[in-house]
Amino acid sequence: MASTEAQVLSSLVYRIKRTIPLGCWLYVFDIDCSPEGSLCLSAINIKDYKAKLKSILFTSPYGRYMATNSSTDYYYTSVNSVFKVMLSDFSKEKKKIWPVEVRKPNPGCITNDGYTPQGITVRKSGDVLICLWNNEIGEKSLGKVISTNGILNIFTDKNHPLYVCPTYIAENGNGDICVSDVRAVVVTDAGGMLRFRYQGNSSSSNFDPYGICCNSFCNIIVADTKNDKIHVVDKDGQFLHHVIYHGIKMPRVVCVDENNDLHVGEWHTDTINVIER
Repeated sequence: MASTEAQVLSSLVYRIKRTIPLGCWLYVFDIDCSPEGSLCLSAINIKDYKAKLKSILFTSPYGRYMATNSSTDYYYTSVNSVFKVMLSDFSKEKKKIWPVEVRKPNPGCITNDGYTPQGITVRKSGDVLICLWNNEIGEKSLGKVISTNGILNIFTDKNHPLYVCPTYIAENGNGDICVSDVRAVVVTDAGGMLRFRYQGNSSSSNFDPYGICCNSFCNIIVADTKNDKIHVVDKDGQFLHHVIYHGIKMPRVVCVDENNDLHVGEWHTDTINVIER
């Protein structure tokens, strides 16, 4: 009983400010907001997508990870590559940005061979960060985070693997790199040094992080899909509160727009909820 009361006290009820209709029920896989207010959307069954909204910039049919930093370009993953798409009024140009040919990999670093790209994000600098997973299960499962400029290759902390299977990723306003991993959010500084792991706000929480983003206060916001919650954590890993709203069910992905409004894509939904405190 006491545990239940503590969970209630730690939750804040957000208001649904508006909804973005999708026209059909989709398994939403990833979303991102551009600075201009456009929304990128990726869903597994997007071929059923009916609505043609100007606010939705991009739709993907394969459950791809994706990111954007403007209304004229976006990035997305395929099975073994990452692409940048540049839009204009008259054309769409696609360019592969990963993998790139590396003649001599840095000594001691895991090579890209056999790795699958997962979550991606665009840094303030314009560089792209990519989560990679080695496609192994159990104790052999390993991941890393790389930057497309070749500077970052993050995979160990004190000679121990840093990631198990990194999925979603975001850059915080202070430069920290925040990654959803198995049962934990792993946060490193801008250079890849481990700062902390957030593993939920209680030992019995069965934390299950997926989509992740950061707001203008440098708070980390992460979807806890199987527990029907969204966690808000400060930049140093201190739990602040759970986000709940009317009808919340399996929140999968999150992003914050220029007004600090939180966009939430649930795993199976016909709307994107835009919520605020």
